[in-house]
Amino acid sequence: MKRSFFLPVLIAGLAAAASFSGSLEIQVRGVYSGSAGGFELQPVYAGSLLFSESWGDFYLDSALFPGWNLATRELWAGISKLELGYDAGSLAAGIGAAPETLTLMRLLPPFSLTAPRTDFAPGLWGGWLELSAAPSGRLRLALRSVAGTATGVLRLDGGVLAADYRLSAVYGPAPAPAAFGVGLSATLADWLVYGEVWGLLRESDLWRGALGVSRYLAGGLLAVEAAYAASPSLAAAYSWQPAADWSADALARLTLPQGAPAVYDVSARLTYAGGPGDVTLGLGLSSGGAGVVWLPSLTARVYY
Repeated sequence: MKRSFFLPVLIAGLAAAASFSGSLEIQVRGVYSGSAGGFELQPVYAGSLLFSESWGDFYLDSALFPGWNLATRELWAGISKLELGYDAGSLAAGIGAAPETLTLMRLLPPFSLTAPRTDFAPGLWGGWLELSAAPSGRLRLALRSVAGTATGVLRLDGGVLAADYRLSAVYGPAPAPAAFGVGLSATLADWLVYGEVWGLLRESDLWRGALGVSRYLAGGLLAVEAAYAASPSLAAAYSWQPAADWSADALARLTLPQGAPAVYDVSARLTYAGGPGDVTLGLGLSSGGAGVVWLPSLTARVYY
């Protein structure tokens, strides 16, 4: 019997033995390309292992999202958070792996310390310290491993007048990035307006920027963003829950590379969540070097 049969059983068994919470997921992805001349199925086993424990002001957090693509033989540990920390309100610190969030954007981040993923936020190894003091806001200092290099991160979050701001700076020896950014967000009537500008010290394009708006519309949440990061991009997303057990979401993105055809991708998902799990039916469409590619998917997930 193939070893792949035992992977979801092993994940569930380890989770139960350790009294973790999380999920076990089996996904079947389809890839159809007319120019490539065929249809390919990609079964994927994935899961999530979540654990949190505290002892006074000290805590241990873990969020792991392991997976295996049987078609490509890609195997990933999916470490989003594995951290030992201390939080006393005005003073907090941690060591281990965790995402380092710098951007305010949700669909088109112009700058990130990790490659974007849709299944989880990748964690970076290192440590951090946070200090909170009014009226200056909250200061975060971190030392993370980026591209195998120790990289310093500074972030200051606060408010001025009716807006919230975020000031960020990143520096590490090459190939780690060296950049600084300024972000602002404010509520105007029913709209949340947010944007940011980044300066890059080692890139040919010295600046990147993005602007976004979001609001509740027709019973759902709408977000629209425009960004420039080497090329201009535009994205829109809408999520809607028509009933207690049903939800739907859609995403469309368009990128206009300089001197090349436009690249776009569109996707929609319908999810039924009932009992101990949920089922999601998805359909995507994207363009690129292989022409138009259709991306259907079916996902079944059980929570424990």
